[in-house]
Amino acid sequence: MTSRVESVDAAYAVLGLTPTDGMAAARAAFRSRVKTLHPDVAEPTPATLSELARIVDAMDFIRAHAPVCLEIELSAAQALRGLTRTLRHGDKPLLVRIPAGTVDGTELPAVGEDRIRVTIRVQAESETAPAPSSEIPDAPDLDAFMHEFSRPSVNTLMARWIRKAQSAA
Repeated sequence: MTSRVESVDAAYAVLGLTPTDGMAAARAAFRSRVKTLHPDVAEPTPATLSELARIVDAMDFIRAHAPVCLEIELSAAQALRGLTRTLRHGDKPLLVRIPAGTVDGTELPAVGEDRIRVTIRVQAESETAPAPSSEIPDAPDLDAFMHEFSRPSVNTLMARWIRKAQSAA
């Protein structure tokens, strides 16, 4: 019987690592351990299958619970003024509120996502182009973010299509 992994520390320990080693080291350790224990390579005994299940369970736990770290680059003027910025992590849109006076290296959480941390990188003045001026400096980012969440889902579009076809008949 396999034991369930209860924490990120325990999951990394199953792979012979510590959480400070990071996700890349976890992937490498996972791959090397699986290559030696896979039933195509090693004799499938209850002990090897149990160990393989522990390793797979640990890697699944790490993928699900390990924090995600992203970076955003800002001009010095944007960091001084503060703004709201959108970004994507895979297919997931994220919103980050950057307070006025933010300095280089500040870590902020994404709105509603405790395990996603965003590191702010402030560029020197000479590296950046002047920011376009508008009444609401965050408007394009916020509009894109709101459009992402207000557009109809695939299921909604399918339901509309079905209702339209039924009413035409």
